[in-house]
Amino acid sequence: MPFAVHIATSPALSYLGAFLYYYWLFRHYFNRLNHLFQMENGILTEAQQKDAELIQLLLDKIVKKKGFENICANAEGYETPAKIRRGKDTEEYFIPDCTGEVNGRKSYFELGMKTDDERQLVTKWRLLSSLASYKHGKLYLAVPRGHMAFTNRILNDYPIQAEVVKL
Repeated sequence: MPFAVHIATSPALSYLGAFLYYYWLFRHYFNRLNHLFQMENGILTEAQQKDAELIQLLLDKIVKKKGFENICANAEGYETPAKIRRGKDTEEYFIPDCTGEVNGRKSYFELGMKTDDERQLVTKWRLLSSLASYKHGKLYLAVPRGHMAFTNRILNDYPIQAEVVKL
């Protein structure tokens, strides 16, 4: 019997081969996911999941055109916005996609995109909306094509003050 046929027909070796294959597959996809979703204190920072092109479009189409200064954004060439802690007792942080000031009023900018974790999205938007109104600014939700219905449903279901802008 040839060696290759003997290995394939041996039950112990075929289980070992299957185990090694699935182990490699798991490690491969885990490493890919790890690069896609960077962790910050155990919480996924949403801006790192979003497309850099959309954030750049947000900056070009909305933030700069409205005359904002001191712009911080999760994009190349900009300072990263400050982390906002959810509460005193928690280590959960949120990082806005973009911030800017005009006439001393600080506003926050977020991409309004569909997500599976609706609860965390609502928490983030409510926090940014409250913070923006406290600083006499606004929360702007820049919505790409195909995400408008989801964003409007969230805004209708929850008490979030935001200005929706199409991207």
